[in-house]
Amino acid sequence: MKFTFRPSPNARDVLSTKRIMLELTLALMVVFAFALTFYYVEYGMKYVIHALSLMATSVLVAAIVEVLWCVFTKKDIKKHISSSFPIVTATILVLMVPISTTLYAMAFGSFFAIFFAKLLFGGFGHNIFNPAAAGRAAMLTSFAAAVTVDMTTGPTPIASIANLGWIITDQTVLSELLAKFGGLTGLLLGWYPGGIGETSALLIIAIGAYLAFRKVLDWRVPVFYVGTVFVLAAVIALVRGLGIWYPLYHVLAGGLMFGAVFMATDPVTNPTSAAGRIIFAIGCGIITILIRVQANLPGGVLYSILIMNMFTPTIERLTDGWQIQKAKKYAISIGTLSLTGILLFVFVANIMVPVVPKEPDPEVPVINLGDPIGIFSAATATATPELTNTVTEGNVVTYTVSSKGYAILEGGYEGAKPNVFEVKIDTAQGKIVSVKVITFADTKGIGDKIDSETFLKQFEGLLIDDESISVDTVAGATVTSVSAARAVRFAIETLKKGG
Repeated sequence: MKFTFRPSPNARDVLSTKRIMLELTLALMVVFAFALTFYYVEYGMKYVIHALSLMATSVLVAAIVEVLWCVFTKKDIKKHISSSFPIVTATILVLMVPISTTLYAMAFGSFFAIFFAKLLFGGFGHNIFNPAAAGRAAMLTSFAAAVTVDMTTGPTPIASIANLGWIITDQTVLSELLAKFGGLTGLLLGWYPGGIGETSALLIIAIGAYLAFRKVLDWRVPVFYVGTVFVLAAVIALVRGLGIWYPLYHVLAGGLMFGAVFMATDPVTNPTSAAGRIIFAIGCGIITILIRVQANLPGGVLYSILIMNMFTPTIERLTDGWQIQKAKKYAISIGTLSLTGILLFVFVANIMVPVVPKEPDPEVPVINLGDPIGIFSAATATATPELTNTVTEGNVVTYTVSSKGYAILEGGYEGAKPNVFEVKIDTAQGKIVSVKVITFADTKGIGDKIDSETFLKQFEGLLIDDESISVDTVAGATVTSVSAARAVRFAIETLKKGG
């Protein structure tokens, strides 16, 4: 008789996959509750409702896809759902996106994550890529501009520093950057808009420590991932003469903590051995910093995890065998990878070019706003505009409107022509999407100041059913400003008349 056995030591573990996933889900819900509290306090109940709608959409789509998969593959629905855990993927995906994400983009991301990134690979336990990360990547590729008009809450910490070239030597610029988010303390606490569940580093650290204590996740992955990012950012700081704020900024911003705790630790898509997970985490850290400072993808966390997911089989083969016997080999591999990363970033730090903020051009007039003008005021009721074109794309209707301005009404210019504006209105939301100047015909150097973001941005998100809406005129160009407001009013009234 032949017996197959493994030599000691042997261990038994009381952990079950269901218990791990339950605790992970509860931890994610704590993060979500923090996000709901923030948006309620800072922006109001409308944002909370939208966040809850995103969560409901993601979970519902994930569940429907799983059920339909069972129907077509003739699997037991209850048994499959109980072992596939679609709610975990759906929840992580929601916590990765900004509050401005539309519901249809959320639905697409959830569908892609469950169907393409998990089920087509054979379901839970067989997928190569982290499903939530794959879903988010698909959303960024397909729906980068799919945001709700009235849910924009400002630039994120990573986007802000990326716009400055990742290197800041001017203390005034640095102070202004940190002040936007309450300094390093504000970044730690996470009381600022960003990915719905990615902002509070302190909360995620606390939850990560608890999950590691409960053995829901392997502590090595987040520790070595975050540690690598800190060390490599510190290398850049030393080479370029920056302070300790620089590596701390990298660690606290951009969803690094969230990715390290809730995504990189996915036991399905990262290596199984301790040494393999350390190599995986260090690789994630190197790629994250490299993407941030050298690519046009300021976050870096999402794609670093997906890239390292591809290397998991190779890392498994490298670290296969008796861990104690090959400890020296693994230590050399880890040390070599770490040294390579450090040397790489000594070179990268020397080629990084900071973006120097432009000084105001004295020849370019500063756009100052003056008195407000109501869109439906008496001033906009005169000099009826003319509709020259209408284009409908889905829920958005674009009106091209010519509106008489200073040149015709007061300037007395020979051959004077009206200003022409493009007004976009979202009929489903009942709001103005944007206003653009197509043709300017008034006084150059004065009236053309209306063709600036400072003035035109005011129209975005205004409710078309609110007759009290108003914008500020451009100082010194009141008549031209009124021509713009008049064109917007005409577009709204045309829409309401069914035009």
